[in-house]
Amino acid sequence: MPKSRLDSWKSIAAYLKRSQRTVQRWHAEHELPVHHFGGTKGCVFAYSEEIDAWLSGIAEKSGYQLAVRDQANETKQIRLVKLTSLGDQMWATRTEKSFSSIAELNREILSGYPENVSALIGFANSMISSGLLEIVDSALAYPSAMETLRRMPQVDCQHIDAKCSAAFLEMVHERKWRQARVGFEQVLRENPSHTYALNGRALLHIAEAELPEASRCAWEAWKKNPLIFPPRILLCWTKYLAEDFEEAQELMAQFKACGSSGAVMATVQALILTQAGSIIEAVKQIEEIISAFPESRTLKGVLGYGYAISGQREKANLMLLTVQKINERKRRNCGYALALILIGLGRNHEAIPWLEASYAHGSMWSLGFRCDPILRPLRGEPRFEALLRKIGSQAEATTD
Repeated sequence: MPKSRLDSWKSIAAYLKRSQRTVQRWHAEHELPVHHFGGTKGCVFAYSEEIDAWLSGIAEKSGYQLAVRDQANETKQIRLVKLTSLGDQMWATRTEKSFSSIAELNREILSGYPENVSALIGFANSMISSGLLEIVDSALAYPSAMETLRRMPQVDCQHIDAKCSAAFLEMVHERKWRQARVGFEQVLRENPSHTYALNGRALLHIAEAELPEASRCAWEAWKKNPLIFPPRILLCWTKYLAEDFEEAQELMAQFKACGSSGAVMATVQALILTQAGSIIEAVKQIEEIISAFPESRTLKGVLGYGYAISGQREKANLMLLTVQKINERKRRNCGYALALILIGLGRNHEAIPWLEASYAHGSMWSLGFRCDPILRPLRGEPRFEALLRKIGSQAEATTD
């Protein structure tokens, strides 16, 4: 069958229904089959059959590229699903050291899938926990969690885990105590085994000086998932707040034998030591503890308090200066730590503003102010009593 020949750029362009310039560019850049008489500057011609074959090849190539792109997208989606599953598993076995990794993992998921509900909640929860446990400054952590929840699709805001995250933020960031209580209770009605909500409810009970109820919630959370560490902290801290120091020490020993570790757990242990037995021996033990967690500012505060009440005032003042520099240079929340040292030094009026700062930053320690035995010297001080009235619901605070 004879080939149909096109004898000029104009006829080739008309056949392709494109401009002559476009056709010439296709020839130069994409190997459109055009032949020349007398070299590259001579007359041109082309065969329609060759052009049709070229067009078919372009179509096949485009189809192949689309298939490759689809395969890449599918691979990406599979990876995101696997990362989401990994994030859920890491949260289910969370430790003090793992929160940064959980946050990083969920941030990576969100970079590829911004509306992934599991990753949004996971990132928010890791920020809330990091703020409570002083891993990340709460002034950064809580607003990050708030913004993350705000970005959730409206239909998913009623997700049970999103409700729990919101209740935590109402408690520690917005200080909407009653709304926090309602939020935790709604979650626990839907799922009585929700360990994060049980932890939140325990913290709210602590804020409202309901220590037996706090202990019950913490025990329940621990029984539901013995692998996570927050209930262990809450159980030991609750016993300290209730001044049951012997049982607190026994619990601490058992949990440490099970591998519990971390700066917050160590801080609770140090607080217990200051209230039980010889303060000289307590200080020696706290010095050993702090060697494993040299970055913990609250642990420094407990040691500074121990120095002060054991008569080592020079060391106490030196620790006070150290924590003040951390507070000024890094702008971290060191309020509770500074207040402890000042109380130990007998400078109670100077301690109260730092406790107010701790409360304003949403420190976990501020939830225990109403019961904290180390703060007993401040009871009766009008400014401190006014601070206590802000913690928990107003009606319960007034009754107390």
